Amino acid sequence: MSDPFVRMGRGMTVLFWLLVLGGGTLLFSGVLGVGDAPGRVEAVVRDGTAEVRLQADRSGYYVAEGTINGEPARMLLDTGATSVVVPVDLAQRIGLRRGPKVPVETANGRSEVWLTRIDDLRLGTLQFRDVRAAIAPGLEGQVLLGMSALGSVEMTQSGGELVIRQAL
Repeated sequence: MSDPFVRMGRGMTVLFWLLVLGGGTLLFSGVLGVGDAPGRVEAVVRDGTAEVRLQADRSGYYVAEGTINGEPARMLLDTGATSVVVPVDLAQRIGLRRGPKVPVETANGRSEVWLTRIDDLRLGTLQFRDVRAAIAPGLEGQVLLGMSALGSVEMTQSGGELVIRQAL
C-alpha cells in the first residue's frame, strides 16, 4: 500500500497544474478582459450632427478603430490625456513629423515626447483637422485619443456606452 501523504502530494501537484493551465486558458481566451479587440463603432449623421456610439470593453475602456491621415489606427479614448498621443512606430509609418522634444508628466511618471500635428483624424463619422498631438517613445499599440481632439465634442456615458456628438 502506498503512503496516504504521498498520494495527497501527487493530488496537490495535479491540482496545481490544472489551476495553472486553467488560468492561462482564461487569460488568453479573453475572459479576463486582456487583449480585447476594438469595440464596434456605430456612426451616423443626422440633423447636422455626427454621432458615434462606442461600447466599453470588458475592462471598461472605450477602444475603437479610426484613422490618422488615412491610415488605420486603434484608439483608446483617454480624457485624462491633454493631447492625442501616438506610438513611435505608428508615427513613423504614417509620416508624422517630429517637432521639439518636451518633458511631460504622465500617469507612469516623467517622460519626453515629440510634439507634432495630425492633419486628419477620424473616428467613424467624427473628423478632426489639424490636431495637436505628441509622439511617445515607450507607448505600445494604440493611440491615446486625448482632449486635443475630444475637447471639441460633446460626450455622454451611460451603462457602458459612450456617445460622442460633433456639430458639422
